[in-house]
Amino acid sequence: MTKGKTKVDELRDALKKKGAAKEHVKVQKTDKSKGAETQSSEFEKQMRAAEEDAKQHYDKLLKVMAEFENFKKRMAKEKDGLVRFGNDRLLADLLPSLDDLDRVLDHVPPDAGSDVKKFAEGVELVRKSLLATLGKYNLKEVPAIGQVFDPSMHEAIGMVESEEHGPNEVIEVHRKGYWLADRLLRPTMVTVCKG
Repeated sequence: MTKGKTKVDELRDALKKKGAAKEHVKVQKTDKSKGAETQSSEFEKQMRAAEEDAKQHYDKLLKVMAEFENFKKRMAKEKDGLVRFGNDRLLADLLPSLDDLDRVLDHVPPDAGSDVKKFAEGVELVRKSLLATLGKYNLKEVPAIGQVFDPSMHEAIGMVESEEHGPNEVIEVHRKGYWLADRLLRPTMVTVCKG
């Protein structure tokens, strides 16, 4: 005990100190809970922002993956086209040689001598061999004689009247046409019946 203070005064002082300490603790707890709430709401904001960023990145990833798949398909299609039609210029350049062989065979007279017939047989063998080789690269002759004229496959250079043939029927081939796989490499030049 201190001088001049009674026991009651000391107890009052102790209670005051204790009350002040409790208030201090309450203020500290309130400050801490406000800080925790502030930290919690800040954390939630950061989480929402991170989730939004992740969603945007995921959407971008899906778009890039779809674009890449489309790119792969486009490249595969182009590669297939190059494989199937890459030889089109070379084959188109060989067609006049086939035409020349056909002309040689067309001009062999039926009453030709044995030497000319043997020569014609040799030319026919060369023609068949060349066609067989080009056939390996999907070159096919366009059908014409007896077919109905089709402007997507035939090129008409003349029309004649004929009672033996139907209307718009191809009656003569002047130059053979060819398909390269499912693409027309060259149309057939034909004469068509007027009907």
